Amino acid sequence: MGKKAEKLKDKTLKENENDSQSAGVGPQDKTSLSADDYQCTGNLEQDFTELCRRLGYTEFPRVVNRPRMPSTPTSEKTAFADDTDWTSDKDSPIAHIKDRFSYFKPSIQIEVDNEDGRSVREISIRGWKIDDKMMGIFSKCLPVLTSLHKIRLWNVGLTDDTFSSFLTILHCCPSIRVFALEGNPLLQQSYYKLISDDIVLSQIFLRNNKINDEGARLISQALRSLKMTNKNLASLVLSYNHITDEGARHIAQALRFNRSLLSLNLSSNQIGDEGALALAEVLGHFPLTHAEIVERRRLLLEKEAQEQPRSPTTSRHADSKSDRPPSHHSNSAIEKGDKAQAQKTKQSIKKKEKETQKKEEKSASNITSGTSNAAAQASGSNKKDDLKTAKKQLANPDQKNTRGEPVKSATRRAPLPEQEQAEPVEVTNPLLEQAEFRDGKVFLPGNKVVISLNISRNKISKLGLKGFLTAMETQIEETKPIPGTRCHTGLLRLAVGNNNFPADCPTLMRLQEILLPRDPIQKSYKSSEEEQSM
Repeated sequence: MGKKAEKLKDKTLKENENDSQSAGVGPQDKTSLSADDYQCTGNLEQDFTELCRRLGYTEFPRVVNRPRMPSTPTSEKTAFADDTDWTSDKDSPIAHIKDRFSYFKPSIQIEVDNEDGRSVREISIRGWKIDDKMMGIFSKCLPVLTSLHKIRLWNVGLTDDTFSSFLTILHCCPSIRVFALEGNPLLQQSYYKLISDDIVLSQIFLRNNKINDEGARLISQALRSLKMTNKNLASLVLSYNHITDEGARHIAQALRFNRSLLSLNLSSNQIGDEGALALAEVLGHFPLTHAEIVERRRLLLEKEAQEQPRSPTTSRHADSKSDRPPSHHSNSAIEKGDKAQAQKTKQSIKKKEKETQKKEEKSASNITSGTSNAAAQASGSNKKDDLKTAKKQLANPDQKNTRGEPVKSATRRAPLPEQEQAEPVEVTNPLLEQAEFRDGKVFLPGNKVVISLNISRNKISKLGLKGFLTAMETQIEETKPIPGTRCHTGLLRLAVGNNNFPADCPTLMRLQEILLPRDPIQKSYKSSEEEQSM
């Protein structure tokens, strides 16, 4: 009976091990403790594999270089040629099928600069879920990659909790500038947390995440809360989401005073004419609200107080009442003291001249050789030069002697000029821009920083399109190219295709006339065509 019981125990243990292996996770009694002791080397493939093994993973994604979709074989000696060696695995049709479908296997695709695997620039993960345990592995692997510039996550099953964990990883990776989270809806619409002064990102891609108007409102608040000196975030992509007119109005509110965003993509949403008019109003002149006018007045008063110079007499009176301005008697006393000090220095110089002359006579009588006489003459000449420089210094107290040693002056020395210091660049608040007053309202010139706006594939009609035409005509009147260049300020590219207006709409034709000469993409395309024709 005892032997049968032991055999049953062995079978149950083996079955449990097989079940854990089929689930992809092994025993975690000792390995989970040793994962914390592992020191990452900077080689992502080595570090990720070792950490997965220590945490008990038997099956985990591989770290591979970013693959390309294999092309269809065109040569006769590839897939089905008669002289193909069917015994070799590389040339068999099965091998080609495996290579073709290996692109869709779970993996971590990377791009490296060097072959050593330590200079990973981009990481792309798609089509497999990142859970809490895997997030712990990334928290150890990613901060070590000093060259990591871009992370792209597509359909990775992040939740609000795992997304917060990933934000802590981004805080530890200051080299990351581009982050894309696509095909990953979050219930709490937490995408706004990516827009922060603590996370230095220049490009954020949030495509196909089911972002609604509430998410747009939170993103708008994050854009408005950025500091004036923060010029990091330059591009924001919110295409293929569920943003309507209300969400577009929230984004327009952020663009009123945000001066860092250069490119905004709102294509493939549900924005109508109201949202389009709100966005267009920001590009042209827009009126200030009562709260914004009050804040503008406060800022103007502070600026005037800072620019108003303070005289030295007023500052002395402000510091202490007992201080008095210097009288005529005190100035005359200072002048008398300076004259007395000048006479003392003259007398001391004359004494030094007599002493040096006596020493020279004694040294000349004691020296017998010609070489020693020459040395004595040289030393005497140096001393005489020192006396001459001292006399010159007495006449010009601000000069220094030839040896670099300062000579004490008799008169008061003028204060030394202060060292030139590079003044910090002053960032002006958009509320302090030059305003216009008409019809009892205060108008600001609008946002001239946004140079690219994509609102294609929405629900905009001719009414919303006219708003953009008015804004562009206003920008054309106010913004002129810099002399000697073709550089413009303001909107350079506007994508409005596939909306609710015909392609031969006169408003659209007028917009194209204004924007095509300003579009940098069209300019580069035309220049390339001209080069090819030549």
